[in-house]
Amino acid sequence: MAKREKFGKFVLLDEVESSGLGVEYRAAKLSATGLEKIVALLKLGPDLSKNADFAKNLMDQAKLAAQLQNANIAKIYGIGKVESSYYISYEFVEGKSLKGIFSRCRRDGFPFSVDHTLLIASKICSALEYAHGRKTDAGVRYFHGLVNPSSVFVSYEGEVRVRGFGYWPSKVREAGAVREDEMLYLAPEQAAGGAGDTRSDTFAVGAILYETLTGQPLFQGGRAADIPARLAAAKLQSPAGDDDQIPKAIADILAKALAQEPAGRYAEIAEMRKAIDTLLFSGDFTPTTFNLAFFMHSLFREDIDKESKQLKDEKEASYVEFLTDDKAAPKASPSIPSLTPVPVSAPVAAHAAHAPIAHTPVPVPASSHAPASHEPPPAPAASAKEAAAGFTFHKEEPKKSSTPLVAGGALVVALLAAGGWYLFGRGPSAPVNTAPPTTTLSPEAIAAQAHVKELEEKLKAFEAEKAEAEAKAAEEAKKKLEAQAKALGTTADPAAIAKAQEEAAKKARLEQEKKQQEEKKKLEEAKAAEEARVAEERRKAEEARLAAAAAATTTLPPTTTVPPTTQPALRPGTLVNLSDTGVTPPVPDKTPPLVYPPIALRQRIEGTVELSILVDERGVVTDTQVVTSAGGRAGLDEAAIENAKRRKYRPATKEGIPVKVWMPLRVQFKLPN
Repeated sequence: MAKREKFGKFVLLDEVESSGLGVEYRAAKLSATGLEKIVALLKLGPDLSKNADFAKNLMDQAKLAAQLQNANIAKIYGIGKVESSYYISYEFVEGKSLKGIFSRCRRDGFPFSVDHTLLIASKICSALEYAHGRKTDAGVRYFHGLVNPSSVFVSYEGEVRVRGFGYWPSKVREAGAVREDEMLYLAPEQAAGGAGDTRSDTFAVGAILYETLTGQPLFQGGRAADIPARLAAAKLQSPAGDDDQIPKAIADILAKALAQEPAGRYAEIAEMRKAIDTLLFSGDFTPTTFNLAFFMHSLFREDIDKESKQLKDEKEASYVEFLTDDKAAPKASPSIPSLTPVPVSAPVAAHAAHAPIAHTPVPVPASSHAPASHEPPPAPAASAKEAAAGFTFHKEEPKKSSTPLVAGGALVVALLAAGGWYLFGRGPSAPVNTAPPTTTLSPEAIAAQAHVKELEEKLKAFEAEKAEAEAKAAEEAKKKLEAQAKALGTTADPAAIAKAQEEAAKKARLEQEKKQQEEKKKLEEAKAAEEARVAEERRKAEEARLAAAAAATTTLPPTTTVPPTTQPALRPGTLVNLSDTGVTPPVPDKTPPLVYPPIALRQRIEGTVELSILVDERGVVTDTQVVTSAGGRAGLDEAAIENAKRRKYRPATKEGIPVKVWMPLRVQFKLPN
């Protein structure tokens, strides 16, 4: 398609992917003054847009989906119709769909690790778990119905988003909009023509998990397949050792999720998520968002560089030529049915608490001259119902009264008269002091504050998990002693039970601490860095406020000679140059061992990465920049950055005051002998 094509309030920038429903674009959403934000926009195909019943049903379902507010569900910004084409706009995710990732992995022979497959599956389950916990007004439990690799996105930073809620497969299939490759992920009951239910989503997740592990679709050359036989013969695409068999615990999860009959599957997706999470925290795997991001950067290094530049250009571009009123009036739509929560169990609620916080974008004020829109500006901290309420196509605008205009005109005349007296009747006056500007935190600092809260919640969750593990171990120890005593026809000694429980709880606590140690350290370091960022911004804001106040309240007579400015007092945390006079450079205090990237290790790749790192007044590395890359896609750059961020220094000083400074760091990767 031609670049920068006008589409209602959007400018279609580039085609991203296509599906049975239509074509997805990266698009610029415009406000009255220019770019509002970059979004993902699904434009329904011409045949579907002409099908009035189908389009109406899909739009209604998308409105319900807009109420789903979860960290692992892509936000729906708006829906509507431009001329003869219907569309749905989503939050834009810098990353790739699993469909695109599978394609690149096959092309480059670059397989997923088991850690990544389990982490992605857990995130998909988390999104579905949230959706399944809601009902429509008709009392029907909500479910996705068409989970497939095209509907799962992995960002370049390792986050997972599920999209496509509301694409009910029965309706989509009737309209001929389900492609053959998407049919491969439908549960057997759906493929046979049924609507499916929450357990159909479980089957789809199992099919995706199977393909991520093996590199091959569950069904090949059509849907006919003996699933048990396929599972028995399945091999890992990237075995960690000599054994390429799928680990038994994972094979058991697959067998249950991919049962032919719905009754044989997990009754709730939460059960599948818990089974996966049990493996993730067993100690045999090291799943982290960073490692998944590392994988994405290794796989799509060239794409990321190109797309980052392209996105930067699109955000800085002028869209003045497209700022014209839309002539196509959006059609009215039926009211939005509400979704009601379904009570969930305590473990489900606990898992939801661990999910990352979704940050609401800063709202952009709407101009009174902007054309009527069914796509409202984002609202901070809206509830699910409030978020969905803005997705009607349009609302009647109240009739404007002429009274305010008359009153306003009279007020203007009065003000002009008063102003004339003020200017010409009073004579000269003393300079007027202006109030200092109100200082506010930037969006980045606000996001940092939210991230701190998120990290605090995760750290609290560690303690809850530890306590839960201790209680469970103590209870199991008690039951074991009681069972042994019962078998011998005696009663268990309370003192022995108490001692066994204490030992079991201690062992469980130590095991949990060992599992959580590395992750907890990373979270604490990240929290400290974010807190430092907020503190630094507040300090700058306070300095700006004081400077503005001093400038506003100080007047100098015309004959006053301004004394020469003096050097401001040095404050802790001031950014200085390493080459400045009197600056003592940072001294390494803690240097973590260098983790050699598995890909580079397998391919016997060595290299050197030269970085510039920002060490703050506490000796924490808060920012990094690659000066000289090691090159290639073996992950040496990313591993060097990760190592640098975990280092600790005695901070730089100037005049004995701890300061912030950029300094060079050279990280060398040399294969062991």
